[in-house]
Amino acid sequence: MLKKIDHIGIAVHDMDQGLKLFKEVFGLTPIKIENLEDISVQIAFLPLGEVLIELLQPTTPGAGRIGQFLEDKGPGFHHIAYRVESIDQALAELKQQGVPVRDETPRPGGDDSRIAFMDPAGTQNVLTELVERAHEIEAK
Repeated sequence: MLKKIDHIGIAVHDMDQGLKLFKEVFGLTPIKIENLEDISVQIAFLPLGEVLIELLQPTTPGAGRIGQFLEDKGPGFHHIAYRVESIDQALAELKQQGVPVRDETPRPGGDDSRIAFMDPAGTQNVLTELVERAHEIEAK
């Protein structure tokens, strides 16, 4: 079912400061930054080999799951995302196995992807995202 690690999500209070840190410390620069209005979050993708680092900042403080996460836990590791060929098939397999998911049906994600989150209760308390991409992320 899993093809590879797609990205590692890191919640930040301030996108500019997060981008500055990853540039100065690790030499990483974003290939794409976008706002996902429906979930009140700004995301930036930074390539590192075949894996992306995804910085996530709420567009309104305290709004949405990222805002709540930052209020509860502060900045840091938020989730790991695995690439799948077919997210519909992956969700069907998880349902058949009785694995709990947060998203019963796929929803839009960054860069025109389709995503679904699994419930951490079924993944050793690690928030896990499944990602189906029609193409690799390109700088825009």
